[in-house]
Amino acid sequence: MKKLLSTTKGLTIALASVCATGTEAAPPTRYQCRLVDGSIRQLDQDISRRFPTLVKSCQPVEGGADSADEPKAAPVPSGDPSTTTVRVIVAQDEPASVVVPRGLQAIITSAGDRHGIDPRLIQAVIQVESAFNANARSPKGALGLMQLMPATAARFGAAADTDLFNPAVNVELGVRYLRVLSEQFESRIDLVLAAYNAGEGAVVRSGYEVPPYRETREYVRKILDLYPAGE
Repeated sequence: MKKLLSTTKGLTIALASVCATGTEAAPPTRYQCRLVDGSIRQLDQDISRRFPTLVKSCQPVEGGADSADEPKAAPVPSGDPSTTTVRVIVAQDEPASVVVPRGLQAIITSAGDRHGIDPRLIQAVIQVESAFNANARSPKGALGLMQLMPATAARFGAAADTDLFNPAVNVELGVRYLRVLSEQFESRIDLVLAAYNAGEGAVVRSGYEVPPYRETREYVRKILDLYPAGE
C-alpha cells in the first residue's frame, strides 16, 4: 500500500540515516554527551541546552582526550547494521547526530513496511515522543517508545501495560494506530499527527484542522521538521 507521505513542501530534512560514525574524521573538538536514556555518545557539538529532551549534559573533549568526569563513549562499530546514526536539528543551521538504539531501526522498518507507514515518519514520532527511550513514562501515563496510553494500546491488541515497554510491541501497536489515523484523515500528515497527540475527536471537532492547542501544534511542527518530505 502507498506509504504515508508529507503534503507539506520545503520542510527541513532533519532526520536521515547516515553511515557509521567511523567513516568520517573526528573534528578537533568533540563533546561527550550523556543522553536521557543514560548512554554516553560523542557528538560534534554541545546540544544539551538546545535539545534537552535528548541530552542531559555535554562536556568538551579536547583533542580526543577523555573527560575528567565522564567515561569515554564506545564508538559505533563500522558496518553494524543494528545501530543507526540520525541527524537532528537543534537550530536551522546547527545539525547534530544521535544514535538510534541497537536493533530499533529493524523494528521500525519492519512495522512500517507491514502497515504502509513510512519508517522515517515512525522514527520522527519516536524521537519526539520519547527520545528513543523504551522505558519512557509520561505524567499522563503514556508508555514506551511511541508513548501509547494503555487504553489506546489495548484497542490495538496490547495484553498488558507492561508489554508497552517492549520496543517491538510498542512500535507495532503505535504504527497500527498511525495506519488507522492515516485512513481516517486521508493521509494528511498534519491531521494524523494532531490526532495521535490530541485524539481523533479533537481533530474532528476542529473541522478537520489541527486543533488550536499550543501543545498539539508544537508537536506537529516538531515532527514535520524532522520528517523528510516524500517525493
